[in-house]
Amino acid sequence: MKYLQQRPSGLWYYNRRIPQELRAHFGGRLHKLKSLQTRDKGEAIRRAAQEARLDDALWRSLRSPKAESLGLTTRETMDAAKALLATLGIAPGDTLKAYADGEPDPMDRLTEALETKYGDEYLSLREDGDDVRVARLLSPVEREAHRILREDPDSPRVLLSAVVERYLADNAKGRQRAFVSHTKGTIAQLEAITGDWPLEQYKRTHANAFRDHLTAKGNSTGTVRRRLAVLKAVFNVGRREFDLQSLPNPFERVPIAGEGQDEQRRSSFTQEELRALAAACQARDDDIRHIIAIAMDTGARLGEVVGLRLEDVNLTHETPHLYIRPHASLGRTLKTAASERKVPLVGLALWAASRAVESATSKKLSGGWLFPRYATKTRIKATHASNTINKWIRATLHVNKTTHCLRHTMKDRLRHYNVPEEIQHAIGGWGRQTVPQGYGEGHALGQLKENLERIVLKAG
Repeated sequence: MKYLQQRPSGLWYYNRRIPQELRAHFGGRLHKLKSLQTRDKGEAIRRAAQEARLDDALWRSLRSPKAESLGLTTRETMDAAKALLATLGIAPGDTLKAYADGEPDPMDRLTEALETKYGDEYLSLREDGDDVRVARLLSPVEREAHRILREDPDSPRVLLSAVVERYLADNAKGRQRAFVSHTKGTIAQLEAITGDWPLEQYKRTHANAFRDHLTAKGNSTGTVRRRLAVLKAVFNVGRREFDLQSLPNPFERVPIAGEGQDEQRRSSFTQEELRALAAACQARDDDIRHIIAIAMDTGARLGEVVGLRLEDVNLTHETPHLYIRPHASLGRTLKTAASERKVPLVGLALWAASRAVESATSKKLSGGWLFPRYATKTRIKATHASNTINKWIRATLHVNKTTHCLRHTMKDRLRHYNVPEEIQHAIGGWGRQTVPQGYGEGHALGQLKENLERIVLKAG
């Protein structure tokens, strides 16, 4: 906003003071004033932000003879190059346009500017056609300006950082804070190791270097595989969306030595521990304990429980149940398609769900969430809930077990009572196929209830 200025005509302008030490690069001008070609304030803000980003990159590069010394990323170098061309009144791809229209080559403007800066050395190297020495003489930003001036604007280089934005924009989870953070964090790790390159420049050596770096830092093989999966997915979006299907994906099928051998199997809770946990939950009778109790006797994931809305809990049905489903517009998603399901409420879970509904209904600011402490309009705070609950479980039972162990425990309990695998999947959302939702479809709720009642703890 501080760079915006509106004229009496209603047009918005980008108006920014040029730093004193850089004014010599701009003919001594004190300010940069540019029409944003819009009367819409929201659009003006967006365009001004873009102008500011380009100027920041250019000015940062001008403060040092070599952009490398400042650690400019490839994206920042490109932004600075675009801004440099803009100061000369030209834009990327103008050379090709000039050739097509029979106009003078705009490269002459860039050449004049560089000749003023570097003098006869630059001019001599240009006349000799010594492109190698010219490249050594110029800064990375100036080299990039040379390149993009000749580049076809309809077929620009595609940087991995640009693909990430498309990947997030098209992904159903692209607005979830945790998903965005995990994706961008993975890309940042790769850039720190190899740099931010055009897609065609990434090779298998980059993927191997990324794997080796994570392994050397002590990450488990599972973590390394998940990070590689992000890179693979982002790269595939780039290949598809930017017509680069012939480009191999270097992040596919990357081998990881000893993969899976370091996996630690989660321990199940014993019957005695479950009884102690149930008693402690009923004694405290608050939202945290309600979450634990529901997870204990349904086998649901903690995030599935925390993200429940009041309308997802049906206590008046002949078979009281939870409807575990996504609410994408509210930031509530599920791990897999098979995770959407209806789960009967029996035993401790029925008690906890009833108490949670009563509590949430009495809160005017619940926003329709069953557990408003950990759910908002844009975010499900499953990790926050997990940290609090796991700490309490360890302190209460003096065991190193977590809420996810409750899900493993449910699986073991179902097996112990020889519950058919199809029913197990319907209750826990395991497997690949989505169980048809709705009473009378798939496995009827009454059938699921009968099997759950055989194994769950009874409310005290």
